[in-house]
Amino acid sequence: MRRRKTDLFILFGFLMLIIAGTIFVFTSSWYLAYVNNRPTYYFLLKHVLKVAIAIFVFLVGYSLPLEYLRRFRYPLMAISLLLLLAVLILPDPIAPRIGGAKRWLNLGFMNFQISELFKLSAILLLSFNAKHLRNTGKFLVNMAIVFLGIALIAMEPNLSTAILISLLVLSIAFYAGASMAVLSTIGTIAAMGATIAVLVFPHAKARIVSESIHYQVKQSLIGLAHGGLLGVGLGKGVEKFLYLPDAHTDFIFSIIGEEMGFVGAVIVLLIVMAIILRGFHIAKKLHRRDLALSTLAFAISMNLALYSLGHVSVVVGLFPPTGIPMPFISYGGSNLLVNSFLLGILLQLSREA
Repeated sequence: MRRRKTDLFILFGFLMLIIAGTIFVFTSSWYLAYVNNRPTYYFLLKHVLKVAIAIFVFLVGYSLPLEYLRRFRYPLMAISLLLLLAVLILPDPIAPRIGGAKRWLNLGFMNFQISELFKLSAILLLSFNAKHLRNTGKFLVNMAIVFLGIALIAMEPNLSTAILISLLVLSIAFYAGASMAVLSTIGTIAAMGATIAVLVFPHAKARIVSESIHYQVKQSLIGLAHGGLLGVGLGKGVEKFLYLPDAHTDFIFSIIGEEMGFVGAVIVLLIVMAIILRGFHIAKKLHRRDLALSTLAFAISMNLALYSLGHVSVVVGLFPPTGIPMPFISYGGSNLLVNSFLLGILLQLSREA
């Protein structure tokens, strides 16, 4: 296959987002560190370490032969499922319980969220099995494997991630040409399962009816309104002074809107949107030549779109707060590392398109 030029916009977009993320992680977290008797740059230094690792895994994703990914898709899925089960049964501090949920594996220098590894394995499995998804029997086998992992994620509980990965999985299957009748049936069952989970898991129900949740959304909207068109200035926002919980993670886009205004927030979204559209363009160019690689490009782009949309929707009050990070911007290593690896793969795919 003849290789073409690498899509430099994806590279520059990635660098711009992680630079912006580093800046806003610091401006949104220094006061939180201060009131917890830590150096004001405490969260910044931890984030910079993760950014350095993210750049490394981005380069790995760009350089790793795609054939290796194809061969490793089944072992990676098996490892992901075993680790999802492990975090449910392993004791602290190996699998710490944080905020009432067991989602992380303690790696020493960071807590890694296993659902992110599962998301990566699901993308690789379904993309390289794209042709299988057109056969009803093989499609159901693939869906059974993936939804087993999604069920384990919901049990952590982490219903928001389970829903996002479900939407990602169904969109991949749709793009690959799966039967609409079977796909609609699975989608309906998944929607019913999500509804039941909201009613069964107190953690999920509380995110909808809790007064503290309403307070978070209210403060987020106040921050956005305070920013206006051009913002109050970098570092001059007030929501980070403990008015807005999780300002450096789940609500970092609100801090961007407050300090950089509507214009700054739109610029960030335009960079993200441009990367997504470039990814869809790559998928379109690869579609006739290699369905698997085309599906992989689509899946990576859709993953970025769903998580960005989910985060912004929470910030503006369309969805209840559910712990959805803003890709490449929010503090936290798991999402950053996996998304960086995936974007490195997308950059590699741009050479093939």
